Amino acid sequence: MVILMKTSAMAFRFLLLAILLNGCGMKVELPTASNASEPALGAGDTTYIRISPDWSASNGYDFASPYDIIVGADGYLFIADHDQPAIHVLNSAGVEVAEDAFGNDFSDLSVLTDENGSPVYPVAMGQDDNLNLFIADGQNRVFVWNQYLKNVGVDSIVIGAQFNSPTGDSLWIHDQDSINLFLAGDWELTDYSWSTENIDYWLQPRVFWSGEDSLEARNLQRHYVDPDSMLITGVSSHANVAYLSDAHNNSILTVDYQPAALLMTGSGELILVYRGAFSGRAVSAGTGNMTVNDPRGLTHDKDGVMYYSQWGDFFSVHKVFAKLADEFQYGSDDIMEIGRFNMASDVSLDVLKNIYVADTGHDRIQQFNPAGKFIFNIGMSRVYVDSTIVDSVLVDSVFQVSERDTTFQIEVADVLDNPRSVAVDDQGVVYIADTGNDRVMRYRLSTELDYDTEN
Repeated sequence: MVILMKTSAMAFRFLLLAILLNGCGMKVELPTASNASEPALGAGDTTYIRISPDWSASNGYDFASPYDIIVGADGYLFIADHDQPAIHVLNSAGVEVAEDAFGNDFSDLSVLTDENGSPVYPVAMGQDDNLNLFIADGQNRVFVWNQYLKNVGVDSIVIGAQFNSPTGDSLWIHDQDSINLFLAGDWELTDYSWSTENIDYWLQPRVFWSGEDSLEARNLQRHYVDPDSMLITGVSSHANVAYLSDAHNNSILTVDYQPAALLMTGSGELILVYRGAFSGRAVSAGTGNMTVNDPRGLTHDKDGVMYYSQWGDFFSVHKVFAKLADEFQYGSDDIMEIGRFNMASDVSLDVLKNIYVADTGHDRIQQFNPAGKFIFNIGMSRVYVDSTIVDSVLVDSVFQVSERDTTFQIEVADVLDNPRSVAVDDQGVVYIADTGNDRVMRYRLSTELDYDTEN
């Protein structure tokens, strides 16, 4: 309200000067009405409409502090609940799912623990095309859980393999790393030996990568990353490489998939499962365009272009690995305006490559087109402000004054409280982790858009 009063005072001084110059003025009063739910729409007006009901405690949901939200490859929503060691799985209708008719079993995600039985409090997630769900614990570990493996089960694990060389020599290999090398070479795989021990290990959430591993820690230190102070706040993947946002070390790390085991599934398939191996920094630390400073959310499009948000100076949203003509440019693209965001905590894309940014400190979501031009605010109310326009005309050295009432609209951030994450499904529904209110909210455009999922 104080801001409105100051703005009105500034406008009044400016318009008083205009009266002296051309005999026209305007006085603006404080708002007298607001619409805190759905805005009134005029002809041809387009805005984001709030979908009811909210997914909140009052409607039967048990979110303690939703930090991250993603739409999975098969349409399920995964919600990382940081104040509970849990990931909630919901369908698009808002029904929490433990098991479904397709054989999916998400029960392992309801209570997350590490190998020592200690709780894991999730901060960020990502899912690749092979249904590997990556879970960051907000420190220096990333866990992985494979939805497909949990569905079909594991029958046995390869503990030895026989290979024939190009010259006809035969050799049995029992070390997994050696098996991986022979698989990648010119040797022919001819036989296996199997084990059924420790099958459950591969079905449950397990450590994919850890800065606590001594080899990984030494490698991190060679790249000027302190493994003990890491704060992984975002995870994404593309082409068998995982990317991790490390807020404390101002880094985006690349972690390569390395084969960890060869499994026979319950449906008779041979599947490699992976562990992670740190391979370097994807982006240099700094405060300029396409550098990184206190990174947060992270995502990729299907072409491998990476988008990330950050809390540090100076640009809050970056786009890298794109063609030069497609990169965001300071001075021309709205998304690069300094001061536009306050704590940009997450970035997400829809199927049309529109960009959604969780503007946490401003309690809103901002949407941009693929070129970085601003389109909409999401999660805000429209407030109608009464004003009076005063027309003054100088006639024979005397001002003749007439008044007419009017209203105008402003947007007010009075719905969301510190939203930390945003996701969009292939129907254009926007899901918001409204962290401060311990709920998930949904929005959709008031017009019916045809969201084409084909490129």
